[in-house]
Amino acid sequence: MDKVFLVAVGIGILSRIIMLNTDQRQYPAQPNILLSQLVLAFVASSLGALLVPALRDRAYTSITFLSLAAEQFRQVRENRRDSLQNLEDIQLVKRGEAFIEEIARTYEIRNYMCIITSLSTIGLYYLIIEELKIAKNTSLMISSIIGLALTLILKKLLKRESIGDIADVEIVKISFVDECIMKVGDLKGITNIGLKSDRERYLSRGIGIEIIPKDKDYTNAGILFDSGQRQTIVYNLYSRLGLYREHDEPAFVPLPRRNPKKESLIIAFIPMEKDEQKIIEAVKSCPVLASAKGKNLSLENYKIGKKGSV
Repeated sequence: MDKVFLVAVGIGILSRIIMLNTDQRQYPAQPNILLSQLVLAFVASSLGALLVPALRDRAYTSITFLSLAAEQFRQVRENRRDSLQNLEDIQLVKRGEAFIEEIARTYEIRNYMCIITSLSTIGLYYLIIEELKIAKNTSLMISSIIGLALTLILKKLLKRESIGDIADVEIVKISFVDECIMKVGDLKGITNIGLKSDRERYLSRGIGIEIIPKDKDYTNAGILFDSGQRQTIVYNLYSRLGLYREHDEPAFVPLPRRNPKKESLIIAFIPMEKDEQKIIEAVKSCPVLASAKGKNLSLENYKIGKKGSV
């Protein structure tokens, strides 16, 4: 019991560590958040590993611990949401409510992954011993391998799309027409920049970004035009490359705008380091929000720039 319990808990924690790699890339976190997630992974894995032996001993009341765990993990989700919302006012670029909810939901779901993998590992161990009559060490090895395989399967299932999966990203020129009207690519009227010094900063340090839906697909375009998704893209740029502005400089707040000619998204951004390749990678790595999907399902058989169904 002790050996298989430790193995099951270890696999549960390992599953969370594997997913932490994704979390760190998409949601930059502090060291204390990392520690709290590992502690929660241990708790969740322990609950999953204890459930099967308890049920074998006919301790059916142990199921109530799962409901308590679910309630606790929902509380973790709420606490994470509240923490991020409290930080919004001090951000140069806000995450937005949609992105905050996506992060909070992810923190909750990943804990359930620990329960599933540890429970499956120890459950398979007893199943193999009792049904196939295989030696304990061999059964432990087989169940551990299956548990690790389940971890990789869950990782693949839980992996979300990124902007790079649904759109192409291009760098376009920033210019000004009629003296102070910003033009990015072939879209003018982005905003009005009155001060000459502000216009010079855009021209010298700014980078124009155009995000074009792949396959001329309206479904992909609908994701880009979701207000929460737009804010997430801008925040992802800010979190990775910084933003060359102060709180009292509203002229440099990134404003995503729709280009009706291509149904693309246009952004003028001033990073701390003007590196076009890093800009493209930052946009492509931005996660696609669950709340942004399914907005244009009625147009899924239509292509941008073409009339009628395809």
